[in-house]
Amino acid sequence: MDRRSVLKKLVVTPFMLPSLTALAQDHSGLPLHHGENGFINTDPDFVEAGFSEMAPWIIKKIPQTFSPSENVEIPRETNDGALINGNKPYTATWIGHSTVLIQMEGKTFLTDPVWADRVGPFKWAGSERISEPGLSIEKLPPIDFILISHNHYDHLDESSIEDIVDKNPHVKFFVPLRVRDWFEERGIRNVEELDWWEGATFNGLKIVCTPAQHFSGRWLNDKNQTLWCSWTVLGEKKFYFAGDSGYCSHFKNIGKKFGPFDLTLIPIGAYEPRKLMKPVHMNPEEAVQTFMDVKGKKLLGIHWGTFVLTDEPMNEPPKKMYEIVAQKQLPKDDFWGLKLGETREW
Repeated sequence: MDRRSVLKKLVVTPFMLPSLTALAQDHSGLPLHHGENGFINTDPDFVEAGFSEMAPWIIKKIPQTFSPSENVEIPRETNDGALINGNKPYTATWIGHSTVLIQMEGKTFLTDPVWADRVGPFKWAGSERISEPGLSIEKLPPIDFILISHNHYDHLDESSIEDIVDKNPHVKFFVPLRVRDWFEERGIRNVEELDWWEGATFNGLKIVCTPAQHFSGRWLNDKNQTLWCSWTVLGEKKFYFAGDSGYCSHFKNIGKKFGPFDLTLIPIGAYEPRKLMKPVHMNPEEAVQTFMDVKGKKLLGIHWGTFVLTDEPMNEPPKKMYEIVAQKQLPKDDFWGLKLGETREW
């Protein structure tokens, strides 16, 4: 990858963090997460699982891409749209996995919209959806913008994006570096591409691309060629979407700069086997710590109950989260394990 070309978008804006960026540069002046052959994780404690450790587990999981997955009932409720269409200034509706419908100060947006029955490079194989979306794509209100955390299939789904654009031709996408190409290949042009700590505005909201610890890729030859991120949205209230991430030191920096956050979306699932998943997926205990690091007021647990990706029981993550909350004697009402389709005001 041409490291210089990647920096074309790196312009200092009022919402960038020059001080933190300066701390994370190598001798060439490039941010440390810009590696020679793609993007890299920079947390000093990051150690990626090796191929010899990961390969046996992947081989064991292959049959699940062809056969029905475990049959688990994830709690859900019928959404009549009363809150969504009731002119409430701040609502959150869990649709499934990392897909959440957010209403904030007159704007409506989605995080990582995925309505697919399977997620993977082929429609006939991949992780199967075990629970129907909490809200059908046809019942969505008009969407103003969409936040994309990275290009994995369970976070960036072609059919879902196309359906949303068909119904919302002026919808804007905010994506991390080098993900815009994917949209432009599909004729979608209203896309703003940002690096970590870069910011933009949308109708009075400030939107900042913030770090995460993960990886990217949609095929065998494109690992880490596109960036992964979390997102911060600042208005009269503050919103944080952690994307998909292992626990890392970035969260304290985000909390220090932008916290406290009125609502945080933090992944609580896809954490077993722990040795393999820890670098890139936090468990419920780490999710609670992330919430504390970013100075959150409410935590909505995401990234669970939808696709069979890892080895923990599908309905375990919120149970574990509430166990940790009780152990730490934190207010239970500040931690949301929502039902599919459930809307809450924040």
